[in-house]
Amino acid sequence: MKKTLVALAVLAASGASFAQVTLTGNYTYGYRASTTGGATASDASGLGIDTSALTFTAVEDLGAGMSAKAVMSIDGLNRAGVGGGDSSLSLGGGFGTITLGTGRGSDYLSGGVSGVGGVGMDDKVFSRLDSSDSISYKSPTFSGFNVSISHDENAINRADESPTSKVIGLGVGAAGTPAGSAYQRGVNYSLSYAAGAIAANAAYKTWDQQGDSTIDNVKNRVSIAGSYNFGVAKVGAGYRSSNYVTGTRQDTFLAVGVPMGALTLGADYGVRKQDDRKFTAPDTVNGSRSGYGFKAEYALSKRTSVIGSYASWETSVNVANRSTETNLLLSHSF
Repeated sequence: MKKTLVALAVLAASGASFAQVTLTGNYTYGYRASTTGGATASDASGLGIDTSALTFTAVEDLGAGMSAKAVMSIDGLNRAGVGGGDSSLSLGGGFGTITLGTGRGSDYLSGGVSGVGGVGMDDKVFSRLDSSDSISYKSPTFSGFNVSISHDENAINRADESPTSKVIGLGVGAAGTPAGSAYQRGVNYSLSYAAGAIAANAAYKTWDQQGDSTIDNVKNRVSIAGSYNFGVAKVGAGYRSSNYVTGTRQDTFLAVGVPMGALTLGADYGVRKQDDRKFTAPDTVNGSRSGYGFKAEYALSKRTSVIGSYASWETSVNVANRSTETNLLLSHSF
């Protein structure tokens, strides 16, 4: 304690200055009950942490209309330890914004401009997100439009037909298609529009190290999503088409959110369809599977709310089984 006071006194006497840092976060805790269908069917329920996250944001005015912004997030704070979250460093000005970052971001369909409804279908019908390192440029906004281009590394796109699979590549390999490549580098081109009640985005992404049919990495992907706010309800939709070395995948998402004073109701529906994908057991991959979710959130204040949600989805194609998840949570943001 004495050493801490002495250090603070020395800093104060020296006139040392500190950057202004904003701290935000969320803590959500409650009850969850889940069932898992299929050959490994199981039930689970109990109390636990849904979200525990902190984000530190520091902004520095560099003059001449330029600024630097650093964002560092940590999540998964519990007695078992602390996990890293999305972090970035950006340089912005009249030319736009250049960002260096690492993280998962948000799911394009469930969490993007179309994700306005219920619990989302990522890690259920759609694949879970994996982290990547990236560099991106985003233009200034002109009449509601802006464009962006990004390059990411360690982004995994193979072997993710099971929503719970997670394969992480390490490092950056040589160009080409080395045997056994388990990671890819991607370049994404995006056009966005937001004005009034409308928000929309269209994107095209291509990857290197596609490999052959034994690796079956993704080649390219087209995405489009949008939402419209009618006032009494906000409706969103999204579509994503991916081409692999063998076969294709189409993801479709629909969502609606209805504000009713302090209460907000939401619902969403997602479908994944795959054709001609080559796997050891193709009958468990090729075909369609879907899921839906409902959510009710009641705001006790601007920062605290009670959340109830339910989701049900098909665990795999061509098999009559479903998984479910029910949540009753108390959430506080600061």
